[in-house]
Amino acid sequence: MIIILLIISAAVNLFFIWYIYKLLKKLLFVSDNMEDFLEILGNYSDHIEKIYNMETYYGDETIEHLLNYSKEIVQEIEAYEEIYTLTHEEEEYDEET
Repeated sequence: MIIILLIISAAVNLFFIWYIYKLLKKLLFVSDNMEDFLEILGNYSDHIEKIYNMETYYGDETIEHLLNYSKEIVQEIEAYEEIYTLTHEEEEYDEET
């Protein structure tokens, strides 16, 4: 009876180890790609701001709303900076040594 319980326990533990591995793999993927995504959104926001400041479009409400909305999106994503800096802290540590 004890052997059967040990086998079941080992199987459950292996399942959880596999599951945690998959979750960490997904988290690292998001972490690696989040910084690139944030940079692209920042560049987009800067581009809209340059267009808005051109004489032809200065004061256009549609572009102004688009500019404000893109800045809000960038700020919202920056709120999750702690998540995507997980892998970058390790990289900075590796570069220092």
